[in-house]
Amino acid sequence: MKKPLLVAVLAMLPTTAFAATPPEGVPLEVRRGFFTEADIGAFFTLGGENIYSNAQTYLQLGVGYDVTDKLTLGVHFGLGSSAANCFAGYVPDSDVCSMSDNFTVAFADITAGYMVSLADRLYLVPKVAAGLTRLDPAPVGSGDPGAAMTAPNAGLGIGLEYATPMDHFSVGADFLARYLIGPNIPTFAIFPRVKYTF
Repeated sequence: MKKPLLVAVLAMLPTTAFAATPPEGVPLEVRRGFFTEADIGAFFTLGGENIYSNAQTYLQLGVGYDVTDKLTLGVHFGLGSSAANCFAGYVPDSDVCSMSDNFTVAFADITAGYMVSLADRLYLVPKVAAGLTRLDPAPVGSGDPGAAMTAPNAGLGIGLEYATPMDHFSVGADFLARYLIGPNIPTFAIFPRVKYTF
């Protein structure tokens, strides 16, 4: 009597095993919500007496929120510098810039991006940015040559983002062009991105 019951239980074991989670696990969903990111890349400006500045290191830190699967909003703080490019013109009969030809550019921007799916977990992300910029020392103007200045900025960018199989982490690369309104200086930043979504 016990043998048929044991045989029936053993016969059902493979069915139970097949009903369990497959060995490969369940597909990992792309995490959305509150995120932070850290970016290090290159920064340069265009215009001025030398047409373009030497490329310098660019650092950007940000926090944001994925409002939907497509729309993302954030606040980003960026720091770069313009080197060896005179925007105020040279002192007459010399090659000395009348204002500083080397200056730090600090951004505080609100950004918005729209994620367009290119493939599974890979997105093209057009972006807009707007905020304030601090230039220290001021590269243009009629004030104290050693003083800093603040100017609004607006910009457009494009990026790629890949949601890695490591939960929480996305990586990517961005190109961001911003125009400093007032000093009339175009700036450009190219940087890889590392994003952590909580």
